Amino acid sequence: MANNEDEDTGDVSVSMQIDGPYNDVVSKLKAEETTQDILTPLLADMEILLETVERMGGGTRSAIADQLPAEMSADFDAAAVVETMQVLERYDLVVLEGNTWKPGPRLE
Repeated sequence: MANNEDEDTGDVSVSMQIDGPYNDVVSKLKAEETTQDILTPLLADMEILLETVERMGGGTRSAIADQLPAEMSADFDAAAVVETMQVLERYDLVVLEGNTWKPGPRLE
């Protein structure tokens, strides 16, 4: 093997050709799913849940669950609403007054 200065720099050059139908080629070039991609459905559901609580002006867990639209990524029954609200409460996005969840200080 001949001594070449390029070998000492650590630089690498790679060329590749991918042939096939457009959709097949694009799917091969698409980056792996990122953390942001993975969290998108969760963030969308949290936004819908908060918008619902704001629109209602607050409500019980059952009332909130009944008002959630079908477009949610996950199923939200009354128990799931409470579990999620408890997390959102930590961020001052909702508050629990008696048995009614209301928009928190960060949303006012």
